[in-house]
Amino acid sequence: MKPGWFFGVGSTRGERALAHLAGAFGVAASLGLGLDAGWSWWRLAVAAAVAYDLAGGVVANGLDSAKRFYHGPLPLPPTRVNRFLHNEIGFAAAHVQPIIVGALFGAAWWWGPLWYAWALAGVVLVVRAPRRLARPVALLVVLTGAMLAPAIPAPDGLAWLPVVLLLKLVVAHAVPERPHAVGELGAPDGVG
Repeated sequence: MKPGWFFGVGSTRGERALAHLAGAFGVAASLGLGLDAGWSWWRLAVAAAVAYDLAGGVVANGLDSAKRFYHGPLPLPPTRVNRFLHNEIGFAAAHVQPIIVGALFGAAWWWGPLWYAWALAGVVLVVRAPRRLARPVALLVVLTGAMLAPAIPAPDGLAWLPVVLLLKLVVAHAVPERPHAVGELGAPDGVG
């Protein structure tokens, strides 16, 4: 299987199915919330696309195959765009969904930029942290965002977006976990 931005290199059918299942759950949940909020058809479509990308991306970016792709050498031609998206901060910077959603769904002007900046700052903190602290720093960024999000007015039906965005970009994507070789047994270090 050739490298790809969604699953990385060497994902299994089961791994891809889990990511698609997460994306489908995101779509179903966002459509249910959107119908309750009385969204128009185009808002439902926008929310479904964003939910699929973010929810599916939480699982896809956490796969070992994605870790090998994003935290190893660039397995694609080294174009400017490929180098930008392969970089942890560049990848996060490309995720402008909160700004678009905030503008299209009637949020306060600062709601989308706030969550965009929070996610981008979180990725920068993780990338610059000592490797052994990357995961705890990422979890702290998501924890503070998750605890503050309910106090920050979100557009109806979109209160989930900040936390899912942070999970995808800060925890699942930016944390440089040790990628396992394809077919490697998952025994913890020192066991077996």
